[in-house]
Amino acid sequence: MTKIFIDPGHGGSDPGAVANGLKEKDLVLTISRHMRDMLLDEYQDVQVQMSRDSDIYLSLSERAQMANSWGADYFVSVHINAGGGTGFETFIHDSRSPKSVAYQNVVHPEILDKMDVRDRGKKAANFAVLRLTNMPAILTENLFIDNGNDAKLLKDPVFLQQIARGHVEGIAKAFGLKRKSGAASRPTASKPSKQTPPSRTVSGDLVVRAIQEFINTYGFNIAVDGIAGPQTLRALIKVLQTELNKQFGRGLVIDGIFGPRTRAALANLWAGTRGNLTRVLQALLYIRGFNPGPFDGVFGDMTTGAVKKFQAAYSLNVDGIVGPQTWGALLG
Repeated sequence: MTKIFIDPGHGGSDPGAVANGLKEKDLVLTISRHMRDMLLDEYQDVQVQMSRDSDIYLSLSERAQMANSWGADYFVSVHINAGGGTGFETFIHDSRSPKSVAYQNVVHPEILDKMDVRDRGKKAANFAVLRLTNMPAILTENLFIDNGNDAKLLKDPVFLQQIARGHVEGIAKAFGLKRKSGAASRPTASKPSKQTPPSRTVSGDLVVRAIQEFINTYGFNIAVDGIAGPQTLRALIKVLQTELNKQFGRGLVIDGIFGPRTRAALANLWAGTRGNLTRVLQALLYIRGFNPGPFDGVFGDMTTGAVKKFQAAYSLNVDGIVGPQTWGALLG
């Protein structure tokens, strides 16, 4: 049994690097959760433990001690860089133990291949989590949060899955993990696109997976299968009802039914609106085949354009404002 310890950096009162509307602690937790789920879902004879699975603070020594006490075979600390650069790099401890070097030589190129960004190299440093852990260890720095182009990638949930996929394939290759019989890997594009958002596919769609994962943050346990079927659409209505209650005190029953009370409670959305209601809008547009751009909860130019195309296709007033008629067409 191979024991992989995943350490999402920072957390709680320590946000890590912050820039461009992003926090390192949030990004690395998302990536790490994807890594855990991919490893457990897809590979045999592997155990995974995370230093944190929520927004809590842990000292560097606490993280290392958790891995040491558990008897981990490999320690992977996930971070986002800052300081004005760009690209991807990994670190092992200055002592350069043979196993750490060997694993870095396998893991580093697998992650880089999935990210398709500048290679800043395989490096060594006296970082505490690398120094205090008893097992081979690696620390990954996945792009620069304060670089505008890197930040655009980090805002894309599909790209975060790409980062996780690279880590997982590197770990699997390094440790010779065998795939579970019949286990389907979460589909990922071979290379992330830096210029355009991912296009919709019929099934196994990465953006739909991101939408489903967003839905499940509300406590709804729907399958994350990349297929936008009735279960996903009904769950999106539940998220919509939840947000309408939370933001506007509508008092709706969370039943996933687009009935008269839900229709009457809908709020207008327009360019510049931010938040989870806009995420619901973007999800619905995407599922209906109108690409709203990044699934980021920001009603920007691409989302406005997608709304107008949808309105034109459904013979609605083409104004880019999502009122009851547009909501009704999206949910109908």
